[in-house]
Amino acid sequence: MRYYFINQDMKEFSLDVEVQAGKVMEFAYEGAKTKLFIKKLAGKNYYSFDQVAWKKLPSLGVNETLVSNSEVYKVYRGYKPSGLNKGGAGALITHMPGKIVKLYKKEGDKVTKGETVLILEAMKMENEIKSGADGVIKTVNIKEGQAVEAGFLMIEIEE
Repeated sequence: MRYYFINQDMKEFSLDVEVQAGKVMEFAYEGAKTKLFIKKLAGKNYYSFDQVAWKKLPSLGVNETLVSNSEVYKVYRGYKPSGLNKGGAGALITHMPGKIVKLYKKEGDKVTKGETVLILEAMKMENEIKSGADGVIKTVNIKEGQAVEAGFLMIEIEE
């Protein structure tokens, strides 16, 4: 499972975490590789960087907050909300992986705020993706039947 950590200055990093007792995980943070040792004891997971000092591994849920020394991170499990990306109201970005079922607009078309631009199937549900602003479709980075990952910029609308 991928976890996204984003602080108040929008500085972010992500980790792919699969907790298995006895497993050594290796991950990179700010360019430095780090090993993390995991063990299970009495139904709880513990971690260590040196296999001498062990700390309880907190179970993180969706949209929880993690405090580390002088920084506070918002934690997102499995996805990064599209509103946190650098795109504004005119950027249609996926919240989760899915498949483009129907595309109603093409480059150069005019759209109004709230108008359905495409249908995205995610988790066996069809979701209407609506324009967040009035404007003109600047770029279309998708086509019908395409599978998209979370955080993918599908359509850009020029206001």
